[in-house]
Amino acid sequence: MLSGPTAARAGDAEEAKLHFNEAETAYRLGKYEKAIAEYEAAYKALPDAAFLFNIAQSYRQQYLIDKKVGNLQRALALYKTYLRESKTPPNRTMVLKLIEELKSVLQAVQSESNRQPKQGKLIVDGASARGAAVSIDGKHVGTAPLTRELSPGSYLLKVEREGYAPWSTTVSVAAGATVQVPVTLRSLAGSDGGAGGAAAATSRPVYKRWWFWTIIGVAVAAGVGTTVGVLATRDSGDGLPQIDLR
Repeated sequence: MLSGPTAARAGDAEEAKLHFNEAETAYRLGKYEKAIAEYEAAYKALPDAAFLFNIAQSYRQQYLIDKKVGNLQRALALYKTYLRESKTPPNRTMVLKLIEELKSVLQAVQSESNRQPKQGKLIVDGASARGAAVSIDGKHVGTAPLTRELSPGSYLLKVEREGYAPWSTTVSVAAGATVQVPVTLRSLAGSDGGAGGAAAATSRPVYKRWWFWTIIGVAVAAGVGTTVGVLATRDSGDGLPQIDLR
């Protein structure tokens, strides 16, 4: 690290010194983001090129912690700016070496990023779902069986087929991963439909009829908003639990 400013107007120098001291303390404690902010404030008060070197060092150290490429790129740019603004930097040889090292690291990081798959694969299938309409986040995307590449993230998957109860679930897709969703649809055939169904419904006690429980459910739901919200997030039909391969 370089020392603070050597000459400046008294007011600017004093402000720069205060920020510089804060930055030095933060740097020694490994709080590099705070060090960056304080060094930058010192540079604004007193545009001495020495601060640029210290800021670059802080960004380089922060990259070693969080591996964010942006910090690596910022450090590289600041080293170069430091050399341009410094007339005779005493550490020129060391900075040139750091620049070459960071270039190599950045190139390796970018090459690795290019090799990694950007999307994941979703496969939707199931004997009862063959020919069923498939939608992802409310958009129709085809019929099952279906294979689709998706960007990493969570999606609402819905499968619908005439004569079957709608089915839905939330699927999480990771880059390079394949998520296979076996769908089992519940048939609506004979569920209180037709003459036989109507007769059966009539012979049942009122508390065993589906519409009785629907009415009760609505009445209860009106006073329990939290419960309704929780239940609304569950899968419909005979679906599987949520899938998360991340």
